[in-house]
Amino acid sequence: MNKVEVGLAIAVVGVLFLVGGIVYHEMAVTLEEHPEIEVIGPPGLQPPRLEYLTAMIIVLVVAIGIILKLNPSEKDEENNL
Repeated sequence: MNKVEVGLAIAVVGVLFLVGGIVYHEMAVTLEEHPEIEVIGPPGLQPPRLEYLTAMIIVLVVAIGIILKLNPSEKDEENNL
């Protein structure tokens, strides 16, 4: 990765952390001001099952890892020639 790619990666991660922090702060302030709120989300929405969510994340991480190993980058192909 060159300097531009590293800078863009840092910028993207920074923006994600900033947006996440703002959302967290707004939710925390809203919940403190309205103690009657018990469930966050639209009516009738069931909370996600943690087991299913964990299994999906693990499967996706493994699949992405396999895809990245099977699809070498162009730089690797040029160096192997």
